[in-house]
Amino acid sequence: MPRKLLFVLADGGRARFVERSADNGAFVTVDEFDRTPALQQLRAELRASPPARTNSSTSPRRSAVGREDYLRPAKEAFMAEVAERAAALMKTRRLDGVFLAAPPQLIGRLRTRLEDRAPVAGALRKDLTKAPDHELGAWLADAHRGFVS
Repeated sequence: MPRKLLFVLADGGRARFVERSADNGAFVTVDEFDRTPALQQLRAELRASPPARTNSSTSPRRSAVGREDYLRPAKEAFMAEVAERAAALMKTRRLDGVFLAAPPQLIGRLRTRLEDRAPVAGALRKDLTKAPDHELGAWLADAHRGFVS
């Protein structure tokens, strides 16, 4: 019997939760949410107030001060939100595990957030959030063959 998986497709601001239909095997989005407007607002605010600059003591060059990346914590907080929502869907829909698809720089954080809450069947380092349901089979069809970490 094939395992019932929740496919979690995420990027830094969007997430989709997809299941495979028991009737015809097609991939179907069951839930999604988008936080990109909040990230775009944060990005605009950061660009409006660039980091302070300082003069070099040995030359007339000036350099930006600080290496803070304010978008990274926002994206990590979003990954925590995605994990919470995925764990809730796992319980309500009585699924066996999750399969993750996210960009390489985010997939590790998402996996870490989910490992204690749900078995991770596998992962794909690719952003599929904008791919239509009918195209997901090309990327996700082999995930049903069993749990592979």
